[in-house]
Amino acid sequence: MKKRERARKEGNVVFFPHLEKRLFEKGLDFIQRKQFREAIPYFEEAKEYDSENSDIWFALVLAYYESGAYEKAKEYTEEMLRAGIGEYFQTIDMLIMVLVQLQEYNRVVHTIEVLLEEHEVPVEKYEHFKRLLGFSKRMVDAVEEEPLLEPEYEKEIRQVAPQSLNLFNPKDDKELLLQVANLAHQNIQPVLEEIRNYLQSSEGQPFIKTMLLHVLKEHQYHDLVTVTKLSSSIEVTPKELYDLREHQQKIELSKILAEQLEQENPTLLEQAISLIDRHLFILYPFHYPTSDMRALAAAYHILVLMFFAQDYSMDEMCDVYQSSEQDIETLLRYIQEIEEFSYPII
Repeated sequence: MKKRERARKEGNVVFFPHLEKRLFEKGLDFIQRKQFREAIPYFEEAKEYDSENSDIWFALVLAYYESGAYEKAKEYTEEMLRAGIGEYFQTIDMLIMVLVQLQEYNRVVHTIEVLLEEHEVPVEKYEHFKRLLGFSKRMVDAVEEEPLLEPEYEKEIRQVAPQSLNLFNPKDDKELLLQVANLAHQNIQPVLEEIRNYLQSSEGQPFIKTMLLHVLKEHQYHDLVTVTKLSSSIEVTPKELYDLREHQQKIELSKILAEQLEQENPTLLEQAISLIDRHLFILYPFHYPTSDMRALAAAYHILVLMFFAQDYSMDEMCDVYQSSEQDIETLLRYIQEIEEFSYPII
């Protein structure tokens, strides 16, 4: 029997270690699947446990923004500014993004003009804010030309797309995440070569590389690109890449785990599937380097028990999943290594 740190209990309430981290990661699982509304309750609850964590606030605003709840995104961004949560200019950038969606161009103009007048804008952001200022002024002037508003808006959004993402040397990781997420709606031609070089490089974050592959897939990019992750390389055509929701290894793993956990402990099952989703996102477009799904399922069962500070018997796991201890432990070490890559920029 292997012993793990136990959860703390006060009265009838059990406090699991790092619960806010698990809630946060569960929200990020929904974000990566573009299920933004489903992510919101997890971020909201995580915020209750850690109300000063800027990463949680950032993710929450992003979830509201992407789900179209712009008023809520504005409310929380303004609250971040009042409370001094997060990096100031990153938060200002988020607020301006929300205000543009709400077509509050007068406020955008006022906000940027104040920043420029007070000479508080960092050098690397100066041109970015100047372009946004020019765009917003034109939108104020064109407010009566309603039929022309939407095409002009789309045109200008493409114009404010970054000329470089600084993928190899980002100044701010959360800002990079936001820029990459926005590429799905922008002209990627200026940064296409940079994206290709980053995907091919042995350096870089696996999480960001997966996001960039999805950007290329959404843009129907049909040329071959080389992807290097976790010491392996592969050539793929982004347009033809598979959908993670239809990943055969995930389907098999989920079925095996459901047989053991669906009735006995659905919470553990949900957590295990959440981990599988996250790890496959990190690996994409690669697969688990094994065909032994039963041993891999056992490894995930053990990992979630560890997360919830519960004991387990390796002999019992071997018996239940009909796998050898060596195979299970090898795969357990492997998925623990992947877990270290999970959302490293957040």
